[in-house]
Order: sequence, then C-alpha cells, then structure tokens
Amino acid sequence: MLRKWFLSTIALCLLLSGVAVTSVSAAAASYSISTDKTSVGLNKALIVTVNGNDLKDVYGYEIVLSYDTSKLTFQSANNVLPKNNTSEQNGFAISPIKSGNKVTFAYTKVGSVSGASGAKSLAAFTFNGLAEGKASVVIESVKIVRTDLTADKQTPNKTLQVNILASTNVSGEFKDVAANFWAKEAITRAAKLGFVNGYTDGTFKPLKQVTRAEFVTMMARALQLPLNGDNSAAAFKDNDKIGNWAKPYVESGVAAGWIKGFADGTFRPDLPITRAEMTVIAVRALKLDTEQAGQLTFADADSIPSWAKEAVAAAVKASLVNGRGNNRFVPADSANRAEAVTMILRIVDYNK
Repeated sequence: MLRKWFLSTIALCLLLSGVAVTSVSAAAASYSISTDKTSVGLNKALIVTVNGNDLKDVYGYEIVLSYDTSKLTFQSANNVLPKNNTSEQNGFAISPIKSGNKVTFAYTKVGSVSGASGAKSLAAFTFNGLAEGKASVVIESVKIVRTDLTADKQTPNKTLQVNILASTNVSGEFKDVAANFWAKEAITRAAKLGFVNGYTDGTFKPLKQVTRAEFVTMMARALQLPLNGDNSAAAFKDNDKIGNWAKPYVESGVAAGWIKGFADGTFRPDLPITRAEMTVIAVRALKLDTEQAGQLTFADADSIPSWAKEAVAAAVKASLVNGRGNNRFVPADSANRAEAVTMILRIVDYNK
C-alpha cells in the first residue's frame, strides 16, 4: 500500500516540479484541443477538452493552458482520463493553479496500475463567457509521467477560438412553441436566462425527453452551482459515459448532495430522467423538509417508489410539481424539456 501512494506522490512531484524531463518515446504523442460549442453567451459555460493521440503509458499529466482573460473567466478543471477498468481506484488531482492568463492542472493515477495508451481525452476545463467578441484558449504545455516515472513534456501551442455572444436567444421565441402552449411563458423565460438553449433550426422541441445528465446540467446552470474543482466527488462506474459538456455539472451535483448513483454504482447519464427522479433532485437542491410534507393525494400515490414519496410530497407542498391528467403523478414517466424548465424556474423562484 505504501508503494502505491509513494508512486502517485512521486508522479505528482515530477509533474509540478521544474526539473528537466527525459523523453523516452520513439513516436511522440500529439495533443489537440476541442470544445462542446463554438459560440457561448455571456456568463454561460464553455467546456474545453485537451485530447491526446498516440499516448504511451500515461500514469499522470500536467496541463498548462493560457486564455483570453478579457473574454473568459476560468471556473474549474476536471480529469476525464478514463480508468482501465471498474476496479481501478480514482486518481488524485490538484486544485487548478491560476497565474495571470494561465491555469495549471495536474492529475495522477494511484496504485500499481498501468498507464493510459492510445487516443484519450485527458482533462476538461470549464470557462464562462465574460465579454462579447472572439476568445482564444491555447495549450501551452503538456507534461506526462509514465509508470516507470520517466517523464516527457511538449509545448503543442494548439489554439482554439470561440465566439462570445451577447445573447444566444434574445427573444426566447421558438417556431415550434405555440402562443397557447401550456409552458410557453416558462420556455421563453428559461431561454432568456440562458440555462437552456434551442436548436439550430429555431426549434425548442418541448416534448423531447430530458436525460439525467441534461437535467442536472440545466439545474446547475440555472442555480449557478459552483463547479467542483476535481473529479473526486463522483466515483461512478460509468464516469467515462458522461459527456465532457455535463461532467463538471454532474460532479458538482454530487458534491452538493443533489444526486446519487444507482445501487450498482452507475449514474446512467443518457437514461431519460423520470418525474420521480427529477422531483427528488429538486427537493435535495432546495433542502426541503420532507418529514413534515404531509400525505399524497394522487390517485396513483401507491405507484410512487418509497425512496421518492417524501420528496414528492414536499415538492407538491412547495408548489414545485403538479400531477398530470386524472390526478395522477405518473412517477415512472420520463420528463420532457417543457416540464424540466418549468420545474427549474419554480426552483429558481423558490430560492429568491
């Protein structure tokens, strides 16, 4: 056990030290930078991912990015290098170090495990749009440490440019949301607030199912949840299936106590969120009292699972949720985008 922690400690020391590194690779790795969107509104999140190709036995890494501080503000950094298997321990990341227009983030695996090889995403950096105009993010350097504690450093100088927009949807109007649609007002307001966007064809798709990852992301953006600085909070077995655009929000939702995984240790990010799950997350986010919530009067109250009953009762008492037709709650039904933004806005207003 001591050797395992000694190895990871030495790896972090090598990453953060200023000592010379030794290159032992015949075919050097290459690095690239990508983003979840090419345009972002003011005060809206932009996730930038650093990727590696032809990696060889990467046990730890240190990445230095520079960015346009007049257009972007740095929020957090998270490891996205996947584990080799479900039994592998979570690694250890340092809190990002900011200095001027640069941010440094380092991560190392722990234990006697093999490093990562091939094409992998390494880390995701989250920025917020600060001022209108073009903004750039540059990979200044990438240092990697292998399991034998040899190290290699490159200066890729790869640049990513994004547009910071004054607003992604000033009017909040969508061509598939009729004036008499029941959630019209909520959708318009949500779009203006910027925690949810429409599609490039001018539609909102109000009846489209919302996934678990999407709902947590919208909630976190709407409530301006501080993003977690590392990946230690969400040790889900399927962490590698959570998209980089959602991972910082899921991590932060776990750290805030909003969400938990399933009994098998998975999060299942792409599974449509149910009305019961959505309600439980809302109640946890608001820290509502579930013990004095009262009795449920829905015609299908017996179908609400035991783990959600108190939360549903508390949410009804707080006017966060309503039933559907015939006084039924239908807890197992999936929630659509219209229902999701309506609940989130009620949460926002409840918090005021």
